[in-house]
Amino acid sequence: MREQRLSCAYEFMREMLRHMDVTLDFCEQKRLTAINGDVCSERFEIVPLPEARSVKRVFDALEAFVSNMEISMSEVDGDITIRENDEPQLSLNAPVAQHRFVTTVANMVQMDTNNAAFAEYRPPGPGVEEIGFSINDPIDEDELYPYRPDTRVRQDVTVIIMVSRHRDKDGKPLIVFSRWWSLCLRKSHIHVPKFIADRIRNGLESVSASMLAAAERADARGSVI
Repeated sequence: MREQRLSCAYEFMREMLRHMDVTLDFCEQKRLTAINGDVCSERFEIVPLPEARSVKRVFDALEAFVSNMEISMSEVDGDITIRENDEPQLSLNAPVAQHRFVTTVANMVQMDTNNAAFAEYRPPGPGVEEIGFSINDPIDEDELYPYRPDTRVRQDVTVIIMVSRHRDKDGKPLIVFSRWWSLCLRKSHIHVPKFIADRIRNGLESVSASMLAAAERADARGSVI
């Protein structure tokens, strides 16, 4: 399952980047409400990191951010998020890591998020490009931590991240951060005011910005690899 998820996500991201100039900032986002009532959002972005020197260090910083996501979500959004499952292993060091969160939004609505995380770092080698790559995918069913549709809303989030080394227009090495994510706030049995749905959607954008800031700061801590 791990290799299949990583392979499919990698090919998806490669296709997204195929005709893009990765030396330039790019962001495209769309929001919509599906016919079935789900509230959805999708975003694709490319961010060159001209100050970065190490793919590995940038990717490690991102993985550390993800492993402490409940703390980041609470700090950035101001809505308390707790982890229901055991403390995760960094997904680079384990076949899969689970992130099962419950967030209390605006002290009004509780929200379930349950994701499986897969990550891989590929060092440079003959014919091999150096990349750090990860995918976080929603878990549809979980007997140990089931969804509670009668009392909580459900948020499904897929996040694909790639950190890779390229060349800028002068031929100098350039590390590039690329990310695609999709959010689906499932239509719920409980009433969810519009401002709550907007707060959830905006919250993911804020956490994503905080994650990017962690990537941009990564090379400020430690020596060049």
